[in-house]
Amino acid sequence: MNAIKIPRQIQDYLWFRYLPETTYKTYVMVGYLQQQKLKGEEASKKLLTTDFEIETEVGPMREQKEIALNKLGQKYPENRMEDIKILLDYRLINVAKDQNENLIYLHNTPLPRPEEVLNLDEEEKEILEKIKFEYKHQNVFNQLLTLLLNSNGNMLTTLDNIHSVIKVKHSDIKEVINYLIEEGSIKIKSDKEAMQLRKNDKLYLSIVKEVFEEKRFVIS
Repeated sequence: MNAIKIPRQIQDYLWFRYLPETTYKTYVMVGYLQQQKLKGEEASKKLLTTDFEIETEVGPMREQKEIALNKLGQKYPENRMEDIKILLDYRLINVAKDQNENLIYLHNTPLPRPEEVLNLDEEEKEILEKIKFEYKHQNVFNQLLTLLLNSNGNMLTTLDNIHSVIKVKHSDIKEVINYLIEEGSIKIKSDKEAMQLRKNDKLYLSIVKEVFEEKRFVIS
């Protein structure tokens, strides 16, 4: 069987923040129904009765998802019909009928962005922008924080020294350092603000343990 095609925008637009695990798997199942050209009673039965194993969304992860859903006026789904309702509310799928009045389940295209169809308050929009930034710069975050942790949380360096180790653009390094400073996870000592640093300017970076452990990694 060919792989089920899932729009890349599901990930790029950060829909995962608003999709419980069972809801996402329901979305994938709709893709399967399209691929197999299943419709009518056969499609509905497949969609409503297929068991989905919960693999990752337990404990704190589920609690975070419930909070995100509650802010949107949604509740965490308890059954497949509620998964389908969320997908319809989000305009990610469409339920229609063919010329013979058979129900058909379809992915909506083009895929909307969350901010286009959801009632996001300013706080949630800010959270979404931060997630987008971290997603875009994930490699820089991982390498920079690893470098800092390997230096016991304190590092006297320059942008050029960091660049020589992690091989990313100086501008990206500055943006991530500035982000972590504003977040409170690290502090900087330098003659300049983070975004004004030139590649050979000296800077001293240090982890703020309490914030870092809340936002990033637990330091043993």
